[in-house]
Amino acid sequence: MEEMTKEEMQRFLIKEAQRGSTELEAYRNLLEIIGVEYPIDQTEDAD
Repeated sequence: MEEMTKEEMQRFLIKEAQRGSTELEAYRNLLEIIGVEYPIDQTEDAD
């Protein structure tokens, strides 16, 4: 698990926004980096 400061997380989210990622994608990517598992939404699997 990688540790990030609040400022590093904010910079990461800004870069994700500049890349065109949605807010949800950006948070999922951030959680993956810091080693936190994002809860799976069962409604997404229904599509």
